[in-house]
Amino acid sequence: MNVKALAAIGLIVVGVGAIGATILGIGSPSSSAVTYRTAQATTTNVKQTAAASGSLVAATKYQLAFGATPIAVSGTASTSTATSATSSSSSTPSTSGSGASSASVVWPVTSVNVKVGDIVKAGTVLAVADDTTAELAVRLAEANLAAARTQKSIDAKGGPLASRQQAKDQVTSAKTQLSSARASYSSTVGQNNLRLKQARQSLAAAKAQYASDKKAGAPAQTLQQDKQAITSAEQSLASARLQASAGNRQSATQVTSAKQSLKTAQRNYSAATTSADDATIVADDVAIANAEIALADAEAAQAAATIRAPIDGRVTVVNAAVGEDSTGTAIELQSVALATSVGVSESDIVNLKIGQAATVAISATGDSATGTVTAIDPVATASGSSTAVTYTVVVTLDDTAAPTTSTGTDGTAGATATGTTTAAASASPAAVTLPLPGMSAEITIVTAEADNAIAVPAIALSGTSGSYTVRVMNTDGTVDSRDVQVGLIASDYAQITSGIAAGEAVVTGSSTDRTSTSTSTSSGGRGSGFGGLNGGGGFQPPAGGFPGGD
Repeated sequence: MNVKALAAIGLIVVGVGAIGATILGIGSPSSSAVTYRTAQATTTNVKQTAAASGSLVAATKYQLAFGATPIAVSGTASTSTATSATSSSSSTPSTSGSGASSASVVWPVTSVNVKVGDIVKAGTVLAVADDTTAELAVRLAEANLAAARTQKSIDAKGGPLASRQQAKDQVTSAKTQLSSARASYSSTVGQNNLRLKQARQSLAAAKAQYASDKKAGAPAQTLQQDKQAITSAEQSLASARLQASAGNRQSATQVTSAKQSLKTAQRNYSAATTSADDATIVADDVAIANAEIALADAEAAQAAATIRAPIDGRVTVVNAAVGEDSTGTAIELQSVALATSVGVSESDIVNLKIGQAATVAISATGDSATGTVTAIDPVATASGSSTAVTYTVVVTLDDTAAPTTSTGTDGTAGATATGTTTAAASASPAAVTLPLPGMSAEITIVTAEADNAIAVPAIALSGTSGSYTVRVMNTDGTVDSRDVQVGLIASDYAQITSGIAAGEAVVTGSSTDRTSTSTSTSSGGRGSGFGGLNGGGGFQPPAGGFPGGD
């Protein structure tokens, strides 16, 4: 039923007591009579609406796969045309889901518990796959996480325990070597000093013997032997000095080398026991975070070896078969909740907002349901070469049928399917829940409303915004033009905030309107169903009022 028909019915109801009066034109010399059509001002709800048509679709769709987290895909996409628009728009819904899963995991199907057309409750087990490889993936992810945490612990302490112990042992060994080198040096110096002393004593004794023999007048041969002894002692002393110097230098070098080794060992120990720099610790934290995410994904994938219904819905595709490996979408589930997307014109979109109430008339069933505006696309769509554009508005039905398919105590659906099925549902009539996706629907969106308002037919208004008048028929049959304050103006009624009382008869037309040449018809407020708000410029009747007639 369109807006004009609704308006006509409203006018008939309000004007059921319309008065046909014939009076003489005041101040006119002519005795010709004027017939007026009237309607009573009444208290009612004045609603400003937008109407459009479209097709019902599932509000939400899930493409479920083994090892994947269920992700909802919007199901609202249909070609629709608003009654106030001159072009139509169409859009296509996304047909691919996504989820976290490992490409290395194999999913052998062990059971499929539903078939196409089944209606299931949220939580129902739809299909099950073997999770052996998924469990291995979880174990690998756990090991990787443990390794990442261990590495951070090592970096925080400066290195592995074995490395720290080795560095400590090297320091101890270097200290021991230094002590040994120092002891060796001391021993070498002492021995060399003793040899030098002995050599000096031998030389002094040789010289004393020569002096004694010479004083005693010893033979020349004896003195010659004494001189040779002195020469030999001198040579021994020189050799002892050279050996002592070389020995002492070698021992000193060993001490110096031992000191350097100790310093190196101490530096290595400090490095082995000092925490890594900030960049290394941050890198360790990143590695741990990545490993935790990988583990969570692996665990989620393993849990998704059992596919459960995320919502109440209808099974529309079954691509899993027992005994076969499943890849990609195994089961498609559409919500029982329905929605539709419709196109509205650029002049109408300014009056729409999310949360507005809507009425959905379903052509196939003859029923109607309530709905709510849940999405408004801010991007305009043009059709062909037309300059007119439309905006897609999604209306979701408020009332949906509850699933009727029985489930077992384990939460599995009653039916079992072992083959691959992609055909349309073939459920028995008793199992069909109406309405169904694909059915045509007429959408009426309430854009503004004035409750319990005094209202007159919109065609009773004359004038322009801010300066409206209404002709009122008095009880004596005379007609007066009265100034009124106007609130909301819809396609059928106008809200009167002052100037008219409920029950008064207002003139909606007269016999002279048909022949008048000074009046014209305004298109504002009747074509699209969007009038001005609070007497705004969206609805401006002509100065002489709407003409009478149809």
